[in-house]
Amino acid sequence: MAKFEKGNNGKPKGATNKITQEARELFLQTLEAQVPNIMDAFNEVREKNPATYLDLFAKYAQYFVPKKTSLEGGDKPLDVEFTLKNVLKFDGGSCIKDFDNTKQ
Repeated sequence: MAKFEKGNNGKPKGATNKITQEARELFLQTLEAQVPNIMDAFNEVREKNPATYLDLFAKYAQYFVPKKTSLEGGDKPLDVEFTLKNVLKFDGGSCIKDFDNTKQ
């Protein structure tokens, strides 16, 4: 079916643009290369000012930890137990292992 013909619904809902996908992949590659620098920066902030570190970490974590939502839609709190290690799953766990090794 040709472009602009009747019955051509176009791109399916939710389909990702090729350029957008390439840009996301490039960003992820760049971010992965920065993991050691990010870890060093977190450790430096933690040593200098633990309160600022906790605030910074909380802001950073919100992009990786799912927000709590009610499954029933009521005012009842969601009762789910999880650890940060279970939520943040990196390939091989290298980031988590590196972070654990910095603890004293």
